[in-house]
Parts: sequence; C-alpha cells; structure tokens
Amino acid sequence: MSGGTGRVLAACLTAVALTAGAVGCTSGSGERDGSGSAADSRGGGARPAAAAEACADGTFTWFNVVKPTRLLGVSEPEDVGKGGGRLTKKVQRVSTVEISVRPEGALPTPEEALFSLGREIGEIDSDAPTLKEVTGESWSFTQVGNRGPRLREGFTRVDGPGRFVQYSAVRTVEADFRRTCAGGRTTLGHAESWTVAVSGVVECGTRADDGTGDGTDDVTARQAARLACGTDSAAAKP
Repeated sequence: MSGGTGRVLAACLTAVALTAGAVGCTSGSGERDGSGSAADSRGGGARPAAAAEACADGTFTWFNVVKPTRLLGVSEPEDVGKGGGRLTKKVQRVSTVEISVRPEGALPTPEEALFSLGREIGEIDSDAPTLKEVTGESWSFTQVGNRGPRLREGFTRVDGPGRFVQYSAVRTVEADFRRTCAGGRTTLGHAESWTVAVSGVVECGTRADDGTGDGTDDVTARQAARLACGTDSAAAKP
C-alpha cells in the first residue's frame, strides 16, 4: 500500500463526525502493503517440476468460496471530551493473515492458483488465461507469503465526546480448488488471500454501525468493541 492510500484512510476517519457508533474506511489490495516481501512470493521448498510441467495446460475449478473479514488489531480505549479531539493510542495486533496455497499434489506455481482465484472472484481483471502469460502487470493478491496490510498508523481526530477504540481489519477470501490436467489427473487444494484493508473507530457507548447501511463491517466493529470496550458495552452488542 502506498503512502497516499494511508493518507486516504486517515483523512476518511478524520473527516467523519462520529455521531454513530463506528465508522470504517477501506483500501484495496492492488497496492503493495503487507509485511510479506518479494522473496516470499514464490513460496518455499523445491517443487516437483516435471509433474507440474506435465499439467501446465490444466484448468482450475473453484468451490466453497468464502469472504470473511478478519480483525487484525485494536487500540486501548481513549476518553475524549466535549468538542472532540485526537486519538493517539496505537492499534495493537491481535491476529495475522497470510496469502497461501496448500495443494495436495503438483501445481505449476502457487501464484497460478491465486491468479485463477483472483479472476474467478473479479479481483483480477486480465485477459491472460494464466499468470505465466501476463506481461507488465502484477497483483498483491498473488503474492504468496504476504501477511496482509499494515495496521493503521498516525493520529485520528473525532468530532464529539465519548470513549473511542480504533481498529484495523482485512477482507479475505478462501476457497477450495480442483485442478484438472488434460489427461484427467486432478489435484485438490485450498487457497487464501486478501482483498481490502479496513480501518475504523468505535465509540464504546454507542451501538456499532459502520455507516454504510449494509452491515458489511458491523460484526468486525463489534468484535473490536468486545475486546477493547468490554462484552457489556453498547458497541459490543448487536
């Protein structure tokens, strides 16, 4: 993720008057931001090259696709008086995610599986049938070993009084696959990646509401509230 995207998140949180319980911002995974490096992206260990090459013309079929949002970190609560103020507590990590592919047999590369999954769910827009045939483009969605977006940093300003908690999360995608070779041989496996970084603020005394009206991140906001505000807080309850 570029510095510009980080500023967008901060600006989003700063600009919103927190009259509701929670407000969230998002940014896409098309920018490099995770703690994984280019060295991680090829995965570890030697691959059965001959078997993978023999199935270079195979096709992926995807099923059991789910897109859960994972809470990555929360801050300690901060009390802000009338007129609002800045939140300065750092978001502390509570969990991690990692882009990975776990096949039960040979694959050309794990990145090929992720490229196929990205096209399947609409995260990757490419006319190339395989990642090997792509030129001049890359996607963080396919970076094996990438551990997700950084926790949000910097100060956030709220416009009203209350007891506030900041949180960071990420929207992920998990799916099972079957790769079928031209000769009929199949390989089963499971792949995981992430698509969108989420950042928000919860007011402990108010029911969590991400402000979008669709409830997309309400569950994540309530989870953050349970951890930081307490299970009996208004923000922790549905």
